[in-house]
Amino acid sequence: MRTIKKAISLLLLLLIFNGLNAFAEKASEDNKPTTLTALKEAIQKILKETKTPGAGVVLVSGDETIMVEGFGKADIENNIGVNENTMFRLGSVSKVYVALAILKLQEEGHLDLKDKIRDLIPEIEFNNPWEDKFPIRIENLLEHTSGWDEWHFAELGSDDPKPKTLKEALDFYPKSRISKFIPGTRIQYSNVGMSVAAYIVEKVSGLTFEDYIDNCFFKPMGMENMTYLQTEQYKKSGAKLYANGIKLNYFNILYRPSAALNGSPKDMVKMIKFFINRGKINNNQLLSDSSLQRMERSESMPILSKTELFKGYGLANSARYYNGFIYRGHGGSLPGSNADFAYLPEYNMGYAVMINGDDEDVANKIAGLIKDYQTKDLVQKPVEVDTKKYKITTDPSGYYTIIDPKIDQIGFIEHIKTIQKAWIKNDTLYKKFPLKGNSTTKYIPAGNNEFRSVETKQIELALINDPLEGNIICVYGYLKKISPLWAYTLISILIAFPITLGSTIIFGLLWTLIYLLGKNKSKTALRICFWPLITNSFIFVVIISSLIKIQTRYDVFQLFGTMNLLSVLFFICSICYAIASVWSVFYIFKNRREKMSKIFYFHSALAAILNLIFMLYFLSNGLIGVPTWI
Repeated sequence: MRTIKKAISLLLLLLIFNGLNAFAEKASEDNKPTTLTALKEAIQKILKETKTPGAGVVLVSGDETIMVEGFGKADIENNIGVNENTMFRLGSVSKVYVALAILKLQEEGHLDLKDKIRDLIPEIEFNNPWEDKFPIRIENLLEHTSGWDEWHFAELGSDDPKPKTLKEALDFYPKSRISKFIPGTRIQYSNVGMSVAAYIVEKVSGLTFEDYIDNCFFKPMGMENMTYLQTEQYKKSGAKLYANGIKLNYFNILYRPSAALNGSPKDMVKMIKFFINRGKINNNQLLSDSSLQRMERSESMPILSKTELFKGYGLANSARYYNGFIYRGHGGSLPGSNADFAYLPEYNMGYAVMINGDDEDVANKIAGLIKDYQTKDLVQKPVEVDTKKYKITTDPSGYYTIIDPKIDQIGFIEHIKTIQKAWIKNDTLYKKFPLKGNSTTKYIPAGNNEFRSVETKQIELALINDPLEGNIICVYGYLKKISPLWAYTLISILIAFPITLGSTIIFGLLWTLIYLLGKNKSKTALRICFWPLITNSFIFVVIISSLIKIQTRYDVFQLFGTMNLLSVLFFICSICYAIASVWSVFYIFKNRREKMSKIFYFHSALAAILNLIFMLYFLSNGLIGVPTWI
């Protein structure tokens, strides 16, 4: 009888649980805006909850402008609201026009995407160790397959109010133009690569990049104020930039073609219509549909361009999968501003979101609401997944970490944060981040060593044979295999580092009290306990200085990207930390027979060894004695 009661109780609990889940899912569905009024209210709510000053939002369907509106404040201090003419910083949306310019010049017969950049611009310095067999071509620059870095701190730290010419900007820091992999074998987002492509536009057209874009695109499209420069109009109607409640100055980006574009919601209406009308606007065919089709596909990777995972990448244009629908476009982010531009080619609609706040998630949330609204009446094409059709032919089981971090100087933490474990069970590929507990994702084989996410039904992972790293995993980045020992060593470093810092303070203070109040006045014992603390004091200086100085992303750029008191202090502290960590180990083991508390001695010895390990890891990642501003 008790067994029956327990079974009935369990059944009731399961029914209640499923009912609550269904209710939660229904509530989530109900929260999706189905009217323009509901969409506007949801946008206002997000801005209020996230304390984001303002936003410009555009929705277009065919030739009809559904919404072009401002929300919140463009200028908090002067209580100025956002409107359709308020100009926002669009960040990397800028790159779209670099690709458009190259395509237009190709249509006119002035160049070809397959042209080698060495032949076109021999005066621009770059280093490609594989140039003879795998030269960098224009399409490599536009598809981010040149192997060049995304940014260096020195480039981010440049904020010259006097606009540099594009040639001056490219001459400023040629170190970022070194290919880390064979061009055409991977994708590595590169701001400098896009600006080199813009320089080709200048070289071929005989105009500055800004003038060429203005003459060939902005004016014909009816964009009166869109600009790559801080014009008088921008000073008059530009939204003020805010990060963490702090008002920021205009950031004079080194590579303007890559990230300096400024535009209003009114301008973005025309940009969206240009794309959904396939290069035609104001009865003027500025670019052919075939050129836009090339913009929307990848051809610079001979092998990977044929795989499903990489088909969505194009020339400054990438696919975004949303509930079975494929948007295309580009996002952008700068200190104090974020933007997203996207269009749905198959249904002739698009949107743009611009905010004058630093939180990228805010722009993404608003974009998500817009996608919900735009696709609410569209019929989704079901993704038919045959789980029995394909089998896993290559076993990728093991531990992985990222190959190339976005910025070398923060690679030491990226290599740890991105550690993932992969394994196969019942012909399903599982992947998780050990640092994130139970964050397991599942993939099923889709053929050609590609895998489809069980959750999204989209192909999101591929097994690739890289010519330099061998078998790697591509899933939102490139992951190379590492041993389980090294994986857990890196994780242990991350965990042990703050513990070591804290414990050296505690033990150092305790032994000081013992020394002052006790009978044991051994200065050697005191030094044994103090050397790990002295070693870590250089880390404390860096941490405290950073906490005092850094309040926004822009502060990070200036702090590490220019030669200043703090960046020099960090440089000196890194060297002192390295010397002290070596000396600590030597001194403590030299005096291992000193009469003192074994607990205190063993702690000092362990802390000294760990500091030496930390230092060697920092050294291997270029953080010891390396000036970040050079």
